Amino acid sequence: MTVPKPTVEEMQERAAIDRSARYPVLFFFTSAAAWLFVATILGFFSSLKLCVPSLFDSCPFLGYGRLFPMHMIALVYGWAMQAGIGVMLWLMARLTKNELRYGTTMIVMGHLWNFIISLAVLSVWAGYGRSIPLLDFPVWVWPMMALTYALIVVWLIPMFRSRRNSYVYVSEMYLVGAAVWFPWIFVAANLLINKGASPVMGAGTDAWYISNLIYFWMGPIALAVAYYIIPKITARPIYSYPLAQAGFWILAVLAGWTGFSRYMGGPLPAWIPAVSGAASIFILLAVVATVANFLPSLKGQTKLWEYSPSLRFTVMGMLMFVVYAVLAALSSTFTFGKDLQFSHFQIGLDTLAFYGFFSMTVFGAIYFIVPRITNAEWPSGSRIRTHFWFSTYGIITMVVCMLVGGIAQGGDMAQWDRDFSTSFVNSSAYMVGRCIAWGLISFSNFAFLYQLGLMFVGKGRKTDGPTLIHSEPGAAADARAAAGLS
Repeated sequence: MTVPKPTVEEMQERAAIDRSARYPVLFFFTSAAAWLFVATILGFFSSLKLCVPSLFDSCPFLGYGRLFPMHMIALVYGWAMQAGIGVMLWLMARLTKNELRYGTTMIVMGHLWNFIISLAVLSVWAGYGRSIPLLDFPVWVWPMMALTYALIVVWLIPMFRSRRNSYVYVSEMYLVGAAVWFPWIFVAANLLINKGASPVMGAGTDAWYISNLIYFWMGPIALAVAYYIIPKITARPIYSYPLAQAGFWILAVLAGWTGFSRYMGGPLPAWIPAVSGAASIFILLAVVATVANFLPSLKGQTKLWEYSPSLRFTVMGMLMFVVYAVLAALSSTFTFGKDLQFSHFQIGLDTLAFYGFFSMTVFGAIYFIVPRITNAEWPSGSRIRTHFWFSTYGIITMVVCMLVGGIAQGGDMAQWDRDFSTSFVNSSAYMVGRCIAWGLISFSNFAFLYQLGLMFVGKGRKTDGPTLIHSEPGAAADARAAAGLS
């Protein structure tokens, strides 16, 4: 069974939707890409600081305690949030068959969001950080972030309600879920932490927030992209709609219980991290449902991987999603978690989520969306290939080094006669790998930012035919034709 080709009327309708979404979506993508480049540079220098602790000693503004929080704020709220919002706006418009309205308002709110994130980063840089992962910024920042996010994403709800289909796509379910779940977890975490919570519960709440940010916002957007891109490129519908719904509801029910397992063995009621760990394990059922849905669509389509940039990034993102879910489940058990919970492993696991499965999948969406809203093709397939492989090598290097380094560090910390500094010194060699990883990722993102900048200023390729990998620009009508599948 294949997806039917669109009619002329449907093509005209899609073109009108793309025109309506062009400026707000392109604004969020380019802003996000700029923040991503900043984030990866900060990630490189923060890792370099761990490799050479005496570096920048005379300058407190370049200490690890400031560089790393700045890196995470730029990566999550600068890059991930804006890229995710851009994807959400375009996908919802396409799926509901509604033109995007209030684009000017969204762009204004986007500028305000960038201003607020700049304030957050500069505040941490100036020494006003609070040492609360992903919530390091001063307390007066988060209400502005919550309000601005709401004023941007609120328009998705009327679009969904006025959809012109009698049925609901799986991607729509994930998009609506992400739109409403993030304000809940963000406001709840900030209120609990900032309104008198004990330090123990504050740390637990922050861990809950990070886990839910991944499972309730990044995961749904990545899955919405995958459920849209994979059938589109392969020209095959998803294998089972009920199975896709089951995956959604498993995630919706269980994700809110995760996070506290990061502090197993700590001064918390034992049942809290235990239930949290169990939820992390049972989320693997949603992963199995997702994989079972995608494999039939991808069966016999391996050649498409060689040519389609969108499919290549999306499939790699889904592979990393599986790896993340498995590692998160393992680390939530007492057998593994007791040695890994305060080690480098957790940094690697979070990076696998933020830059691994989420960013790789969103890259696939951007490579698919931007040519449609600009009426131009990407200038160079070789740069896309460079972006893919350097990103892949970088994230694999990061995860392997942090996993092995975390195991080594955790083993040292488990010895009663060794202090924390010993465990850090013994695992310092793995910091070199972390530094190399961010160097590779920074290079890949420069190639991405350069190409996206060309598309933004109207310098994209105007000839017929898409820009594919391992194919001359415009040589084939689409990836299926280049792969000899149509």
